[in-house]
Amino acid sequence: MRSKLKGKVLFVFSDPGGAKPCLSLIEENNLFSAIVLSDRNYSFYNDFKTKVKILDKEFEQLIEFFNPDLIFTGTSYTSEIEKHFIKIAKRRNIPCYSFIDHWTNISKRFEDVNGIRTFPDKVWVIDNRAKQLAIGEGIDEIKIVISGNPYHNWLKNWRPKISREDFFKQLGLQDQKILIYAPDPLSNVNGIEKYGFDELTATSLLVDLFNAHQNELKEWRVLIKAHPNQNKTKLNKIIKGDNKFIMLPNEVETNETICYGDVIMGFFSSFLIEASMMNRTVVRFLEEPIENEPFTNLNIGNMVNKKSLISFLKTLNK
Repeated sequence: MRSKLKGKVLFVFSDPGGAKPCLSLIEENNLFSAIVLSDRNYSFYNDFKTKVKILDKEFEQLIEFFNPDLIFTGTSYTSEIEKHFIKIAKRRNIPCYSFIDHWTNISKRFEDVNGIRTFPDKVWVIDNRAKQLAIGEGIDEIKIVISGNPYHNWLKNWRPKISREDFFKQLGLQDQKILIYAPDPLSNVNGIEKYGFDELTATSLLVDLFNAHQNELKEWRVLIKAHPNQNKTKLNKIIKGDNKFIMLPNEVETNETICYGDVIMGFFSSFLIEASMMNRTVVRFLEEPIENEPFTNLNIGNMVNKKSLISFLKTLNK
């Protein structure tokens, strides 16, 4: 169980999976004098009360100025900023905690470009399965805390700022049937070798399906909510300007996208867990059960393949 945070806390994150829990913890623990740093800017920062400072250098100077009692980081695998601060904390004997929002690549999140892994004093994980995976990957059990995901508690009280009508209007769309497609960036982690597919092969299949069933799916549009680590250029080449598929701009709010989609689809992204918590219709686009399934024993959405997806969407037609 996670402990209450207090004192002067410095939060550092890059990916949304670390950003949202960190910002939620600030509100949960009333840490409104905390300093919050990131190397990325996201529109969802506006949902939280604490301002985020964008910083990619002068880390040591900031530590000197703030003199934190605790450094708390996310764990992003495409950014080094959190790893830098874990090393600074170790060097300066500052207590350091890190939060992991998923069940994949747990130890690797602490590995720098030279292959050296530096672990914080405490590693917060979302459940017992994640704890067992972390132990299996070499993290000392004494360091591991089962914290749950603080963002999920915050999400229970979230409400949209704009109406469904205004959401569609800002995208230049009519109010019609919408499939929100949130493809995990599996190509970044050798997805084909690891899972037998990645977001590029799955998206190609999805485009082919919609083209082959144009009449049956004429009421549907697919809005692609790409992960921040996703190579959008590769996805855009696949959809090739197909008017059934729209790549959403980064600034479109994630929660409002979930809230106003008729169906939310992905593979095993936290996006689907959040959609399930918001009582949305969730499906997982997997051709067949896979080994190393991150969502093992989680009751998140129905599994669909190229045959059952079309039938499923047709049942939801107006």
